[in-house]
Amino acid sequence: MLSAMNAPLHRDVPRIFLASLFILVQVLVSFSLIPLYILHRGGTTTTVAAQTTLFAVASILLRFFFGPMADTRGRKPVLAIGTAAFALGNISILYAPSLTVMAAARVVQAVGMASYLSAASSLVADRTPRDRRGRVIGAYRMMLPLAFLIGPFIGNEVINRFGFSAFFYTMAGMSTAAFLIVLTLSSDRSETVRPGSMAIGRVFSLFASAPLRAAYIGILVISIGGGIIVTYAVTWGQPYFPNAAVYFPPYALAGAVASYGLGALSDRLGRRAMLVPPFVASAVGIALLTVIDRSPVAVFFISAALTGIGYNAGLSVLISAVVDAADDSLRATALSLQESWIDGGFAVGIFLFGTLSAHYGMAPVFLGTGLFVMMGYVIVHAHYEPDRT
Repeated sequence: MLSAMNAPLHRDVPRIFLASLFILVQVLVSFSLIPLYILHRGGTTTTVAAQTTLFAVASILLRFFFGPMADTRGRKPVLAIGTAAFALGNISILYAPSLTVMAAARVVQAVGMASYLSAASSLVADRTPRDRRGRVIGAYRMMLPLAFLIGPFIGNEVINRFGFSAFFYTMAGMSTAAFLIVLTLSSDRSETVRPGSMAIGRVFSLFASAPLRAAYIGILVISIGGGIIVTYAVTWGQPYFPNAAVYFPPYALAGAVASYGLGALSDRLGRRAMLVPPFVASAVGIALLTVIDRSPVAVFFISAALTGIGYNAGLSVLISAVVDAADDSLRATALSLQESWIDGGFAVGIFLFGTLSAHYGMAPVFLGTGLFVMMGYVIVHAHYEPDRT
């Protein structure tokens, strides 16, 4: 056991970390900066909403194909498809002759997101011993807050200084770099990848597993809160701060540290025990936004750190739980569903919060969201089987 824990990581792991950082930057700018180009090309906010929704929904649907494909055909080919799709998508968006063609190019990007993310998580899990899985997956999840810190900021600087053409070529270059990294990965198939049918029934068979259902419920709840924070925290804080986007540096930094730390602790203490801190942190952090209009400035940053811990560390532990519970031959399929639960949680949270806050105001809905997250934890805990040692 001790020798296994001290053994060096498989050489593919740091490589996929770097490739994933490049790809996660693509995902973030697809949501945050490509809308600027749509408006630049004469689109409206309605066009932005339609194209962004198309991108997200297409990603969810395409995962039903690419998840099983990674299980039956191997991780590396699917990763290569994902990185190539992002490179092609960026150039296609830049040179699209119309907004309609641009929408089709967003579907090409959706191929990239649907294929790459679950296959990358699966490869990390394949190359990591069971007793180090939470730690390594936690470290892998740190790539998201890191991409959050650098991606939109650098992308916006490139647009402001050099224009949209330079931006899209830069993004295509990052995707190409990720593609070249993928080509260096081990070409031998993981023993967890077995030839077989990609029938849709294999996807739905996962819901027969009680631990997987519990983990998926937890991912949905955490993601509902995460989507609300990413979309509405700055809007809510804008009247009280010169630049309310200061919420996100502590959100990202605290989330990165907690993602690794709680992931590592879940290897020693069990996934179930480590679900308590992120759910409590998320619930309290969201609820604290209710009182920022009459609280010290520090409360805003405490909320940011807590919600960053809740979302990022919560997903680290829950994704490790998915990998533990899924049959090896369905690992990428299980993780593709996990990504869809994240996207679905974001969509549900953003829609419901926007609808409810229009009637009741943001403050009480933030408080209600915090209570909802805690209720979600109670449900997950009740259905989560004790960890086997």
